[in-house]
Amino acid sequence: MAGRVVAITRIHGLAGRRDELRALMRDTEARVSREPGCRRYRFATTLDDPDEYLHVQEWSDDDAFIAHQRSAAFRDYQQALFDLLARPSDMSIHSVASTTSPQPSGEVDPRRVD
Repeated sequence: MAGRVVAITRIHGLAGRRDELRALMRDTEARVSREPGCRRYRFATTLDDPDEYLHVQEWSDDDAFIAHQRSAAFRDYQQALFDLLARPSDMSIHSVASTTSPQPSGEVDPRRVD
């Protein structure tokens, strides 16, 4: 892999352990966001199921991602996560050579936002 690394994971939580899983996610976000090379590390629930989550990680490069995979924060998260899942998570890892952020095509009419 070269350039930035983006990892996206679908996490399938247990309804009866929702509060524990969310507390673990909040704690892990706080710990990992301070790691060198971490650009983004966020968990979110899906709209259709409050026990399905999307986890998005963005790292400056391969080395930062690999260092995270070896970190105490990742190890602690993995160990605590196992009993909170309905089934294994699904992760995909993307190597990103470049990113483009689209610009608005014009000014936003505030009357149309609400």
